[in-house]
Amino acid sequence: MNKTNKTNKVTPLRTLNTIDEEASIWLVRLDNGNLSDQSRKDLKIWLSADKRHPEALKAMADIWDDMDEILMTLDNKESSVKVSLWPILKPILKPVMLAASVSFIAIFLWLGTPNVEKNSYATLVGQQMDAIFDDGSIIHLNTNSLIETEFSDDKRIIKLIKGEALFEVAHDPNRPFIVYAGDRLVQAIGTKFVVHLKSEDIQVTVTDGKVKMSKVAINTALSDIKALNSTSIQKDDVYLTKGEKVVVSSDQAPILTYIKAENMARETSWLDGKLIFDNEELFDVIEEINRYVEIEIVLKDPSLHNILISGRFDLKDSDALIEAIELSFNMKSERLDSNKILLTKKL
Repeated sequence: MNKTNKTNKVTPLRTLNTIDEEASIWLVRLDNGNLSDQSRKDLKIWLSADKRHPEALKAMADIWDDMDEILMTLDNKESSVKVSLWPILKPILKPVMLAASVSFIAIFLWLGTPNVEKNSYATLVGQQMDAIFDDGSIIHLNTNSLIETEFSDDKRIIKLIKGEALFEVAHDPNRPFIVYAGDRLVQAIGTKFVVHLKSEDIQVTVTDGKVKMSKVAINTALSDIKALNSTSIQKDDVYLTKGEKVVVSSDQAPILTYIKAENMARETSWLDGKLIFDNEELFDVIEEINRYVEIEIVLKDPSLHNILISGRFDLKDSDALIEAIELSFNMKSERLDSNKILLTKKL
C-alpha cells in the first residue's frame, strides 16, 4: 500500500517526549534491518543535531544486549544483520509508540492466518498523514491520532484508538469496510465519512454516501467483528446520509443533526491545514486548537469562556492565532512554562 505524508508541525518546540518518540521510531526502523543509504544519513544527522538524541536512543537501546551490533550496520551497507527487538520493546515502548511518528509510523505485521494484513498508523500533535490502500480506499489521519487496520479477503476493519480520521471508501461488495471506535461500529455503504473519538463521545459525520452505525462490546477483537446487516435495524442502530452528523455519548441515545452544505467545509477544514470557526465560544475554540499545538493554551477565567469568535486560522501559525485573540478581545498571553501559555483579560 502507498503512504503519503503531511508533516505540519505547528510549533518548533522540541519537548523530551518528542525526542523519545523520534528515538522509538528509529529503533523500529533499525529493527527492520533494511535502512536505505538516505535513511543512514538521516539517522546520523538526527544523532548529531541534538546531544539529547543519542542519549535518548541509548537509553532505549540499553534494554537489550544486541543493540551495538545493530548500530554497527549503519556504516556497513552490506550487513544483513537483523535482530528481532519488537517482542522485548513492546511492553516498554508501547505507551510512547501509541503517539509516535515524525510524520507517521506504520508497523507492518503479518498474522499467522494467510491473506490477513495488519498495520498501525499514528500521528503526533499537529501532524497529519494519508494512507492509500491497495483497494483504492484512502484514510486521512488527523492530529494526535492512532488507528489499527486489519484487511483480509472478506473484510476491511479499521480500529480508531484515538483522534480523528476521514475515510474515503472504495466500493467492494465482497469486503465490507468497517470502522470500530469506542463501543460503535460504522460500516460504509460506498461513502466518505469522518470519525472523531473524543474522551466523552464519538462523532461521525458523513460528507458523501451513507453509513450504518451499530453498538458493539468495547475491546472486541478485530478478528471477531462481523459485517453489519444493512437490511435490518436493531436497537441503537443509526443510518446516516450525506450532510448528517451523529454524536454518541456514554449511556445516552445518539443525537443526529443535519449540517448545511455551506458549513460542511468547516468539518473537514483540517485537511487543508485550516481551522474555521463561526460564532463559537472561545472555550470550545481553544479546546479545538489545543488538539493541534504542542503548547497548551489555558483559559482559566470563566468570564472569558463564552466570548463568541469567528475566523479562519492557519494550523501552521499558532502565534498568529494567539495574537489575533489578544487584539480582538483585549487579552494578554503569559508563558507559564515551555509547554503552557495562559490567556487572561488585560486590566
